[in-house]
Amino acid sequence: MLKRKKIFHIIAILIIVASIATVSIITVLIVANSPDNLPPLVQISTPNDGETISGTIPISFTASDQQGFVQNPQILIDGTVVEDSSYSYQWDTTQAVDGEHNILCRARDRTIWGSAEISVTIHNEVPDDTAPSISIISPIEGTTISDTVVINMVATDVNGISTYAIYINDILRSSSNLNSWNTISESDGNYTIRCEATDPSNNKASKSIWVIVNNSMVIIPPKTFKVMTFNVKDSGEDPSYTDWKEVVKEENADIIMFIETGSWDDNTNQKLNQYLSEFNSYFSSEDPYVGYCTQGISYLTDGAAIFSRYPIISYSQITHVFLDNSSSYEVTHDFFDIEIIVYETSIHVIGSHLKALPGANNEQIREKEQEGIINYMDNLGDIPIIYLGDLNSFSPEDWGLNTLQSGLGYGPLSMFIFPYDNPETGSDYSSYSSLIHEWVDVHRTLNPTDWGITCPDYNSRIDFIYVNQWLSFKLVNSTTGDTDHANTGSDHYNIDVYFDLN
Repeated sequence: MLKRKKIFHIIAILIIVASIATVSIITVLIVANSPDNLPPLVQISTPNDGETISGTIPISFTASDQQGFVQNPQILIDGTVVEDSSYSYQWDTTQAVDGEHNILCRARDRTIWGSAEISVTIHNEVPDDTAPSISIISPIEGTTISDTVVINMVATDVNGISTYAIYINDILRSSSNLNSWNTISESDGNYTIRCEATDPSNNKASKSIWVIVNNSMVIIPPKTFKVMTFNVKDSGEDPSYTDWKEVVKEENADIIMFIETGSWDDNTNQKLNQYLSEFNSYFSSEDPYVGYCTQGISYLTDGAAIFSRYPIISYSQITHVFLDNSSSYEVTHDFFDIEIIVYETSIHVIGSHLKALPGANNEQIREKEQEGIINYMDNLGDIPIIYLGDLNSFSPEDWGLNTLQSGLGYGPLSMFIFPYDNPETGSDYSSYSSLIHEWVDVHRTLNPTDWGITCPDYNSRIDFIYVNQWLSFKLVNSTTGDTDHANTGSDHYNIDVYFDLN
């Protein structure tokens, strides 16, 4: 009986296994013979859609299908099959035109194609081995020249010009395409002018000409002019000093910086215009003055004004300066920056009235104001500058002439005329000095042994004219308080200087 049950169990198990196998075979046959409506999934690995490419770049992609069967991989560029048996291709883009191109990658299963498509931009740099084209417009080769001559070259290149250079007898004279050559400073004879231009790919063009310099028969008129600064004491209204106008008439300067012009801006510059009219009538045979003054001045002891017989092209009132630590500092007396064209030379004339009165606190204020105006002039760049006015401080250059100065301090001018130290304390102010300009004390340079008092109350110089490297070799002479009405014109003597731009 037990053997019969085991036989039945074995038969039942065999029937179940046979049934499962039959179902699996039927399922495989159904799947294998069912219609395929889904294409393979295609993904482009490289390059990226929208990418800018150059040189030889790989194109690669992958493809998969839900039935696990993929065939016929192809890569097409702009509709043309470039690969029909692999999932990758090395594309030499230098053989195609620059611009936008289409990449299509595809593969199929037994019946349906699957594809992916991207767009890329070809940009292949073309090596630039062409030098600029260069010509010299002036002067003309072989000509005889004199006085001041403009050297003008023109250079062109499809990629632009990065640098210029003008050489005279192999000496670099300009790093632009223009050079104003003053031949007066040269010896007569033959000279070679070489002009060079370089493009961004460092291709250089060069052209040379020769000319003859002959100034032996040329008479060069002087380019002289006179500058003065004058503290007129309380807008010229102090009853103790009534002759400031007489001092101006006796000096007859071409450019005048007035200090302490506090009321000249009142009533739409009424006094400024009044004085301009008076002096232009007096100097009727001279070119007329034009003038400007600082605005919004509250005190007679403040303010500055400029008279100029040469064109003024810009003027600005400086109420704040920046110190070496980049902080803004409000000055007690506004500086005045005027740009004047003198014999075709642009000169900045900067008027200064540093904080007055003795004492440690006032000395510190003057030093900060001077520190800031030095930074301001450095920011103007390497250009001609005249810095002048009532600086209310002593110069280290006077220490050997008079050691009795006291009360105002040496700090502002110690930092100004590098590398002097403060004679009183030995403090080093050189770190505040200009990074661009080399300043010259006009009166002391031209009068090394003349005490040159400008302020009788201090028996000292506190009014100064300084020039930078552009003008330091153009000085002729300088005086202080040498007019008939110097003592009755103000409590300060004016200081003046003659220049000759030749």
